[in-house]
Amino acid sequence: MPKKLILFLTLLTIVLIPTGVLAAPQADVQADSATLDFPNTVTFSATLSASTEIVSVTLEYGNEQLTCGEVIAKAFPEFQPGNSVNASWTWDMRQSGSLPPGSQIWWRWRYTDSSGKESVSETQTITWLDDIHSWKTVSNEDIRIHYYGKSETFAQTMLDAGIEGLRRNKDQAGMLPDAPVDIYVYPNYDDMRDAVLYEPAWTGGQAYSDFNIIIMGVSGSDSTWDQNTVIHELTHVLVGRNAFSCIGTRPGWLEEGLAMYSEGSLDSGMQGLLDQAIRTNDLITLRSLNGGFSELPDKANLSYSQSYSVVKFLIETYGRQKMTDLLTALRDAKPIDDALLEVYGFDTDGLDSAWRESVGAAPLAVAQATSQPTPTFVPTYIPVAGIPQAITPTPYAIPTSSSSSDGTDTDTGFGGPPLALTIALVCFCLVFLLIIGVIILGVIVRKNNPKGGSHV
Repeated sequence: MPKKLILFLTLLTIVLIPTGVLAAPQADVQADSATLDFPNTVTFSATLSASTEIVSVTLEYGNEQLTCGEVIAKAFPEFQPGNSVNASWTWDMRQSGSLPPGSQIWWRWRYTDSSGKESVSETQTITWLDDIHSWKTVSNEDIRIHYYGKSETFAQTMLDAGIEGLRRNKDQAGMLPDAPVDIYVYPNYDDMRDAVLYEPAWTGGQAYSDFNIIIMGVSGSDSTWDQNTVIHELTHVLVGRNAFSCIGTRPGWLEEGLAMYSEGSLDSGMQGLLDQAIRTNDLITLRSLNGGFSELPDKANLSYSQSYSVVKFLIETYGRQKMTDLLTALRDAKPIDDALLEVYGFDTDGLDSAWRESVGAAPLAVAQATSQPTPTFVPTYIPVAGIPQAITPTPYAIPTSSSSSDGTDTDTGFGGPPLALTIALVCFCLVFLLIIGVIILGVIVRKNNPKGGSHV
């Protein structure tokens, strides 16, 4: 190879290598570890070394999840400055809120010595999960079932349910997973609730779409219920991933309706509740189901049943592709009314009306406009001298009086008396003061000249 070509390739290699890579400091970190006290805390610790005294230490940490940008949390542990320091800091989930079991936590150390050199350790990760149970895993390319306290046959049944759930969601709404979904199956509800802080006592399963994680407890007696729970929560994860938006929202009726529809037909109890509400005209308006559902059991069950029926109407009337398009519009941060109009040609109220007609329910009540009070007429006053406010007037002297067209004096409107009356009052005051002055002068003269005159 010609020498010029070798030189050119060498220079090209130097140019293409990022400067940060060439200048990356080599951190001297020992015993770099994270200790879990699940589900309460994780403690990070390490021994950091440098050629000169270490003067600052920062722990950078976070967790892997679907976000709109890189999120880096920072902690500043206390330490004794020196060439070698022991640093430690504890992340308390009881204060910050708990991560779902199976989350991936990452961390690294960034420190500076007295010469100003900054060093960064390699990024480490740990799985946020208890170590007191013997977890096992069965999986395929899209789903991983983690379990303990149950047989492998049971775990395979849960995996099969997940595979079926993926198939249904693909066929019904065109939703596909973008990464393997981790499902943590606890042998009972108590174990599941103990694994997550601050969850409601009635929770039997929870989907964390940002983490691609599902946790669930097992009923222990109803295998069909357990399989439906896998499918239901898996649908929530798929909706959260396929319609993910940083600024948009997804209506509750769509989220829960898709999850209920993916399970299959409503059971007899839920269907009976919906049928009764249709007969008695006690349905909930669809707009009321945009947000969270009621915590009252009957209202909650009706909310789920009605959401199922609305989604069933959309999919079975208009097809899978339009549901896919609706999720795409929501992913693009379009409000639900705009998304519905774009895809189906009606907004939330239009959908509510069309669905009610399809199930034989009474029409959606149209809210009557509230009568408005008759406004009180307030005249518009012309600005001083009649000059429009948009024009700056030329300064002028404000007159104290003006004359009418017939030459008579008129009041200016500023509250002062007529000019003639003013002059008369001034003259009267002057005469009065003159009389008082004459009287005072006479009194003084009488004191200086007593009766009878002076003697010589």
